[in-house]
Amino acid sequence: MKRFHRAACALLMPAAAVAAVECFYLPRYLRDDITVTPGTDGPICVMSANVRCWSPTDIGKRSWFYRAPLVLRSIADARPDILGLQEVTRLHYAHLQKAMPDYESVLTYRDGSPLSEGCPIFFNTQRFTCTDAGSFWLSETPQTCSKDWGAAFPRVCTYVLLREKATDKPLAVFNTHLDHVSEEARIRGIGVVLDKLRQFGDLPCVLMGDLNAGEDSETYRAATDLFDDAKYRTADPPAGPTYQNWGKAPDRENIDYFLISKTGVYVAEYRIADTLYDGVYPSDHFPILLRITLE
Repeated sequence: MKRFHRAACALLMPAAAVAAVECFYLPRYLRDDITVTPGTDGPICVMSANVRCWSPTDIGKRSWFYRAPLVLRSIADARPDILGLQEVTRLHYAHLQKAMPDYESVLTYRDGSPLSEGCPIFFNTQRFTCTDAGSFWLSETPQTCSKDWGAAFPRVCTYVLLREKATDKPLAVFNTHLDHVSEEARIRGIGVVLDKLRQFGDLPCVLMGDLNAGEDSETYRAATDLFDDAKYRTADPPAGPTYQNWGKAPDRENIDYFLISKTGVYVAEYRIADTLYDGVYPSDHFPILLRITLE
């Protein structure tokens, strides 16, 4: 019996410590009144960011309840017209929707678990109308919740077909997060995305997200057979990492991308948004920003 009590205490004490930290930051979280407003003119601003899922191991200033205002500040600073996010749980999504009243969004969670993640796309309703939207799974049966090829989790891709009101030009936008464990799942998963893209013909397109793959990978080579890496359509592409693991070396690498159609999209700027707020990383990934015009 004593052993049982010791084991129970060993389990409960860390859980209680996590709960105490979360509760400490909860009032700050609930007071968060940041509102994100989109830009009004100029090139279309597209932002992609892995916001870091909710995890009980993220304590202190890595807690979502501490970081949420920082994530919103990074979005508000960019004023994107189109925003794609990864690792968004229901907790994240409710907070983001409240802060972004001038945007519509599309999201399907990858499965039915309480902490399930999705890849939402938010878009500026003053600038775009949406003509189609949906999600599909990166598997052999994309129309249903499923996983294949050794993937750790079901992986989902979200898309919207937009029309710019000022020019009446169309733009297809895709947002995904490839598997972090199985290389085969990443390679075949990006293939599923590319197959879906082909269904929309020659529409100008932006594919964004966390590919969990470097530029020396087969996944990257498969994607860039059909698309261009947007940063290489600029005169001086930045070389810094997008995944910085809370600033830790040597885990810094580039795994987040904007992939754009080879025609129909002019790239005005690509930038890694590496701002820290009061010395704190909003996430373990830096957001990336793209400014484009439709040709």
